[in-house]
Amino acid sequence: MRATEQNAMAPRVKKFIALVAGLVAVAGAARPAASFEGLAFGRNGLWGVVHGVCSPMSRLTGLPAPCLAVDHARGFATLRAPDEATHIIVTPLVRVSGIESPALLRKDAPNYWADAWSERHWVEEGAGRPLAWSDIGMAINSRAGRSQDQLHIHVDCVKPEIKTDLARAARGRKGWFEINLRPTAGRYHGRALSAGELDRNIFRMVALEIPRARDNMAGETIAVIGLDEPPAGRGFLLLAAGGGGHAEELLDHQCRIGRNVPSE
Repeated sequence: MRATEQNAMAPRVKKFIALVAGLVAVAGAARPAASFEGLAFGRNGLWGVVHGVCSPMSRLTGLPAPCLAVDHARGFATLRAPDEATHIIVTPLVRVSGIESPALLRKDAPNYWADAWSERHWVEEGAGRPLAWSDIGMAINSRAGRSQDQLHIHVDCVKPEIKTDLARAARGRKGWFEINLRPTAGRYHGRALSAGELDRNIFRMVALEIPRARDNMAGETIAVIGLDEPPAGRGFLLLAAGGGGHAEELLDHQCRIGRNVPSE
């Protein structure tokens, strides 16, 4: 590159680096127990970090920082929640407001649930020990139960006190059924899925198969929990509830499963 071209680019490079440094500092200050709550960006904090920092950093340098990974081909980014080693957040690289977005119900919509499940190895890395298929779950909160207006799926360990209850409830079931997880969590509609059924559009399943869900997707919350029960083998338990809940309550951001740590 000629010296004149380098001189012309220098101010733009410095400006970009300054922007990145500032946003990385903000991202590092985030406490996403409710996903980047409290950022100066407000309810657009997650989008600001992914769209404004991770994605351009990945394209410019090949490094996704401060994200764990940016998959431009499949269209999503993966972040680790600060101070929560096993709590992973997977979010689209395009603007999608949340569970209520009509774009999620299209037949050709990207399969963000399958994308999120493919990133579960970061949970195991954060735990520092092997985790079983059924130790991990995914959740998306309702509009009222979230802090960010950018679609994001939480991936983490399942709460050990409900893991057995979930597996027992799904055993031998066909179609949708009701499950009461109180006092640990709330009431849900449940449906067992085979491993291959994660290729289906989970959002459409909930919208079309649960009465009145499609008319109020903003109030729905969804979880997909790993199941590994003989003789059925590996699969999932799909859980959904209306009323503005947060299925993230089924996940344990301390990842106590498989450890001798008492429940709180």
